[in-house]
Amino acid sequence: MPEDSRKQPAFSLVPGDSPHEVEGEREVMLPGMSLEILTTRKIRLQRWNLKELMDPYWRLYIPVEGSAVIRYKDETLELLPGNLYLIPPRTTFSSENPEPFSKWYVHFILGRSDLLSVPGIYSQNLDDVSAAFLDTLASARSEPYNWESAALVIHALTKLPAEAWTDQKLDSRVEKAMAFLEENLARKISAEDAARAAGVSVRNLNHLFRSQVRMAPMSVLLDYRLDRACHLLRHTDQSIEQVAENCGFPNRYYFSRMLKQHRGISPAAYRKGQLY
Repeated sequence: MPEDSRKQPAFSLVPGDSPHEVEGEREVMLPGMSLEILTTRKIRLQRWNLKELMDPYWRLYIPVEGSAVIRYKDETLELLPGNLYLIPPRTTFSSENPEPFSKWYVHFILGRSDLLSVPGIYSQNLDDVSAAFLDTLASARSEPYNWESAALVIHALTKLPAEAWTDQKLDSRVEKAMAFLEENLARKISAEDAARAAGVSVRNLNHLFRSQVRMAPMSVLLDYRLDRACHLLRHTDQSIEQVAENCGFPNRYYFSRMLKQHRGISPAAYRKGQLY
């Protein structure tokens, strides 16, 4: 078959009523993604005892000196200098260090791509590229934009094994509903609102969510709200009342009850915890 016959015909890349004119042939189209670096630090810990911790963001650990262990499910993993460790969101793990322990760590978010990650502890060798990024970060001090931090994360993500990501393709109606829930978590919304956004009935939406996400739509909304609240507690100075309001909880008391019930910790304790 001639090469030209395999290409899609030229088409407009802007709406028909746009004043702009952009026409061409689509050869490659990849979905968008986001990367938000929450914090990047090098720290020396005298004590690092985490108990069944679960956070809504990624963690990148790079040991420097000393020793520490992480326990995930029935596995105990020693964190060793010369290696790099990635922990996806909602991975429940514990840790302890028998001696002082120094490490680099990065907390980050991948937006909706986080939904595709599989919980676990993923280790890889610290290669020359990552080591070079760390050397630059060590001398960056308080520079406002340390692009090496983002480059370090991206480089580590590209080396993750295939099993770190799910290959599940969500129904487009589920994706629409999840996008609606995520974008409106501060508002008072219902399953009817989400179903309307997805163009299906509430019954069909519940069936789609339970078969593909294994959760009801309103349970997904609660998870989104708690994830956002944890982020605001850890990385902003908003009051607990403000966090509750910005995440769609009617008051701080209901928010506290939900966080304690579903994440096992109060808002004040979560904020105070130095969970590196």
